[in-house]
Amino acid sequence: MTSKSTPPPGADRSRHRGAAAATPSSGRRSGPSARLASREAEARRRRLRWLTLGTAAVVVLAVALAVAATRQPEPGEGAVPADVFQLERQPMLGSPDAPVTVVEFADFKCPYCRDFTLHEFPRFKAAYVDTGKVRFYFINYPFIGPDSDTAAEALEAVYAQDPEGAWAFIERVMQRQGPEDQQWATPEFLVELAREAVPSIDAERLAADLRARRYRDEVEADRAIARQAGVQGTPAIFVDGRFVDDWSFEGLQAAVEEALARRQGGAAPGDAE
Repeated sequence: MTSKSTPPPGADRSRHRGAAAATPSSGRRSGPSARLASREAEARRRRLRWLTLGTAAVVVLAVALAVAATRQPEPGEGAVPADVFQLERQPMLGSPDAPVTVVEFADFKCPYCRDFTLHEFPRFKAAYVDTGKVRFYFINYPFIGPDSDTAAEALEAVYAQDPEGAWAFIERVMQRQGPEDQQWATPEFLVELAREAVPSIDAERLAADLRARRYRDEVEADRAIARQAGVQGTPAIFVDGRFVDDWSFEGLQAAVEEALARRQGGAAPGDAE
């Protein structure tokens, strides 16, 4: 079957040729003035081609830069600088003198984050955090739904009241995580979870903080950190600033052992503060 954009064989092609052959008798200019007009038309066509090519090049460059700025880092590639993570304002577990730094970006509605928190992290904590080898940080990256932000703001509010209690709150929210496609992380539910996990919490203050969205800016700042680090999904875990694709215990174990070996060998850590 012949395409609409391609003239069929036979009559249509002959008509095209016929129309072209009739052109000289249609009143167009001839001689020097026609040649001048032809040169001017060709010059306009060249300018238009260069303008089109230049515009296309700018668009391609802009797209490439946007992709590079937002893509997930590749495992093992260059480390994200330490100051990007703003670790001084993030919940931290372990010894501040631990040689290796691990950072997790998470969304409380992410089922994979739940799996990591409840099934992989306890082994990792026992092997590396409790033994003084790793200091572990948690950074919000809410993106799944509106209540992802609510849960992230609740963590910031709990952390402001009781930094140590933040970790019990993280675990409790992950334990009670609802379906990803439902808005279950309501202020009332999160306040109740905080009461259960952190007995010292001022529940009325927490509820007021959530109503006023007092920690919205802190959550937005975390989201900006995630974008700058190239995070596109959760959990996203960095060991000494290097993205680790395999967040299982074994995957993190390999990454941490490699980081420890680099330090023992005198290599500069990827996220030294």
